[in-house]
Amino acid sequence: MKIIKLIAAAAAIAALCSCADNGTSEGANENGKIQVYTSFYAMYSLTSEIAGDSADVYNLCPTGSEPHDFEPTASDMAKLSEADVFIYSGMGMEPWTDSVTETLSGSDIVITETSANVPHITANNDPHVWLDPENTYAQLEAIADALISADPENSGSYTARLEKCKNKIDRLNDDYKTAAEGFVSNTIITSHEAYQNLCDAYGLVQMGINGVDNSEDPTPARMAEIEGFINENNIKYIFTEPLSTSKIAETIAGDTGCGILTLDPFEGNTEGKDYFTVMYENLEALKTALS
Repeated sequence: MKIIKLIAAAAAIAALCSCADNGTSEGANENGKIQVYTSFYAMYSLTSEIAGDSADVYNLCPTGSEPHDFEPTASDMAKLSEADVFIYSGMGMEPWTDSVTETLSGSDIVITETSANVPHITANNDPHVWLDPENTYAQLEAIADALISADPENSGSYTARLEKCKNKIDRLNDDYKTAAEGFVSNTIITSHEAYQNLCDAYGLVQMGINGVDNSEDPTPARMAEIEGFINENNIKYIFTEPLSTSKIAETIAGDTGCGILTLDPFEGNTEGKDYFTVMYENLEALKTALS
């Protein structure tokens, strides 16, 4: 099925590229703005921070969907064929981008893997790199470089927005560090191990009900291990995620008397919140659980 979809997508691109003008979409011709596509919501939010009103930014993965499982349709690929920029995170976060970038190779579109030069990589190669603000700034730099490459006339606007983001990133990082100094516990129980970047940045330890791959449920032995750890260490809360309900987390919470809080890995957002809003909400949740 994936091969058939890729063939159809490639055919759509070939047809559209034959009549496209240097990869510039019809929308760009109409309003003068470059057309930018992002892989999923986190990349859309960060790209929008830099693009402002200088570029049109569109998201491929539907809001509320998991970027791991998304597969672009022929229609999606046709849109990309007319885009100026495609931005994705990488490190396996969006497995489908391998076939997309291969299909787009040779076109004029600027393709950017924003995680390529992040300063911190976790031991388990957790792809949720943006949960470490210092990594996020490197991703924002990569996004700015991509937009400037496609739209040098607006380089000043992109650079100015990047500088504003840097100041916001610095404040966010400082606020997390200050809060972490007051935590009386450093261990978080999460529905799956998506938070190693966050933990490494601020001296925390995560115990995930599921691993980085959230597709398999834990064994009874693993559940017993987690419940024993919670009881022995007086853990007060389990963290779940906005995009998925975890019946297993609810079961463990019921067995141990834990409360449940939300910790958002910012894979997708159904309420249109930006990166900084979500990260500050996560900080408040951590303060509740660990202070």
